[in-house]
Amino acid sequence: MSDSLQSRYKAGLRVPEPNFLIALAKAQVNVNWLLTGEGTMQIVKDFDGWMKERLEQRLKLVDSATGLIEAPTIDYTRTVNFNILGEISAGPREHIEDFRRLGESVEIPRNLVPGNTDKYMAFRVNGHSMEPNIMHEDIVLLMQTYDWEFANGKVGAVRAGDGVTLKKIILDPQNSRVILQPFNLDFDVQILDADQGDDAFLIGVLSLQLRLFDLRH
Repeated sequence: MSDSLQSRYKAGLRVPEPNFLIALAKAQVNVNWLLTGEGTMQIVKDFDGWMKERLEQRLKLVDSATGLIEAPTIDYTRTVNFNILGEISAGPREHIEDFRRLGESVEIPRNLVPGNTDKYMAFRVNGHSMEPNIMHEDIVLLMQTYDWEFANGKVGAVRAGDGVTLKKIILDPQNSRVILQPFNLDFDVQILDADQGDDAFLIGVLSLQLRLFDLRH
């Protein structure tokens, strides 16, 4: 294409002929991008499949009981971003390290996050007490709840006076205590009894667990 012809196209003095546009489309050039500047220059075949592949490469869904799982019904074309708020201990109770200043986020298919997305919080796991189910540096999405009965038997984040920990929550009403159970048997069970009851605070339960992979390697 000559420089003078390009100038006429840019000035709106001439428009591409249909046969020319058809030839560009056959060459995988996105005609909508050419005419409007919107979208990508190249045609992306099978957008749904491309989006699914891109997200699947970035994350793996993990079930806290069975490990990595397949999720064939996920809609990968609609996603929501969650800021990673901090680092949560999977070990001794520790204060959450604030990550908000880092601006890290995780992109999750929308249909994996039922209800109001404002009820969810994303944290990075620090520690090994929940391995092999929940690994060090996994991302966990917690659904906020204050209902201990609902949390019974689930993995959740609990705050006591000396910090926060991620554990399986087991209620023991007969002995007026809460048992915080690790999956890794090398770690001790933590007990919150009546003396600590007023100090214990349920932050949320595990809704989704993600394992991120660096595509640069």
